[in-house]
Amino acid sequence: MKKFAFLKLLTVLVTALLVITACQAPSPVEVTVEIVKEVEVTKEVEVAAANEPQQLTVSFPGDGRVATMENIIDSFVAKKAAEGVLVDIQMNQPTEGYYDQVLLDFSAGVGPDVFSVSGEGIPEFVSADYMMPLDDMLAGWDEYSNFPDGMKEMPAYNGSTYAVMYDTDTRLVYYRNDVFEAAGIELPWNPTSWEDIFAASRQIRDNTENVIPLEVQSGTIWGEATTIGGFFMLLRGTNDVLLDTSDNKWIVESPGIEAAFKFYEDMFAEGLSEADLFMEAEPWVPYLQEGFRDGNVGIIVSGSWMWGLYAPDSEWAPIPDRDEVVSWAPMPAMEPGAGLGGRDFVGMGGGWGWSMAKNSANPELAWEFIQFMSSADSITRYVNDMGSIPARSDAVSDEAFFNELATSVLPYQSFRPASPQYNQVSAEIQVATERMMLGEANATEAMKMFAEAVEAAVGAENVKRITE
Repeated sequence: MKKFAFLKLLTVLVTALLVITACQAPSPVEVTVEIVKEVEVTKEVEVAAANEPQQLTVSFPGDGRVATMENIIDSFVAKKAAEGVLVDIQMNQPTEGYYDQVLLDFSAGVGPDVFSVSGEGIPEFVSADYMMPLDDMLAGWDEYSNFPDGMKEMPAYNGSTYAVMYDTDTRLVYYRNDVFEAAGIELPWNPTSWEDIFAASRQIRDNTENVIPLEVQSGTIWGEATTIGGFFMLLRGTNDVLLDTSDNKWIVESPGIEAAFKFYEDMFAEGLSEADLFMEAEPWVPYLQEGFRDGNVGIIVSGSWMWGLYAPDSEWAPIPDRDEVVSWAPMPAMEPGAGLGGRDFVGMGGGWGWSMAKNSANPELAWEFIQFMSSADSITRYVNDMGSIPARSDAVSDEAFFNELATSVLPYQSFRPASPQYNQVSAEIQVATERMMLGEANATEAMKMFAEAVEAAVGAENVKRITE
């Protein structure tokens, strides 16, 4: 009886527990309400996330391009807003030491998603592993076919492309029509060889007073401008190169280097240019800002931007009748067909492009930004604000001069060697031109000293000499 009573009691207790548990459990209606509440909360979170601005950090130099860049970037933000996407772009615009600041930001882990870079700056960022190759993205972008070959070559390094160019320039020959008329030189002047340049310069020297016949950037004070705007404009006219990309060795002696140096030697030895002015603190003032402006220099080899600096409304060096007294021509090779790739003329360019950080937190938006900033419309806006050559064939300048350069000079365009060692080599080129400028060495001697200096700077294993 006791065993039976115990089992009965146990049954009663279990039943009571089940009843109590059933009473405490939520009803089906309550469960449904809770699920609906959870879905609503989830949707609210998703909507809030969708309305949160997407972040993008963009860096570019804080120079004369700032206002133009800001306006174009604002257009990108407006475009995305019209698509229902909020974008918050933080713009960094270092006014000094641009590359140093961007590199510092990357090293501190706060680098930009997108940044502006010139062609010669790419090797350093690639070597530091900060830059994203764009090859796959460019392969899927049909608009890239509108960029000339030169604009595709400039941002290439070690077989990959690291930027989309939005800005470029070139170098050419400017001359004063009034000086040529005074010297008895037939106009228009279309030089086809270095000898044509020397012949005109001698005629100016012999038939005018107080006029410096020729200016080709020289010496150390002018810095990198001497290398790209002087030496390379000559070397490219000999079909020689400075860096052999097949083995990445610097060519420190060659017939082309000696010929380029001989141009400098003869220019100063024949009194066709003034060495003393190149040694002034700002040699561009007596040569370009005042000399050529005032008709006291006959021929200059300089950049495409000079056209704007000589405009009647320029604040730098206005020439009221610029279009009547200033003419230009492509820089000829040493002789017809002797230029790089068998060309008759040469051009040396630089420029700026948009690159993407390798560790960008928002690479899809970063690529969309680069495409927008490199569109035909954006580049057209940029070149018309800044006075430069369109980097795309379907972007057009309001000034005929820049459109003419795009068709007459850019086909001959070449660029500085892409190498982290370039600055060291460039510095020695400047020293070599100064030696000839001051009469301290002839072309052969200057080339020998240049070769030894570069070898010491980059290592004997990284240089070679070509005798024929």
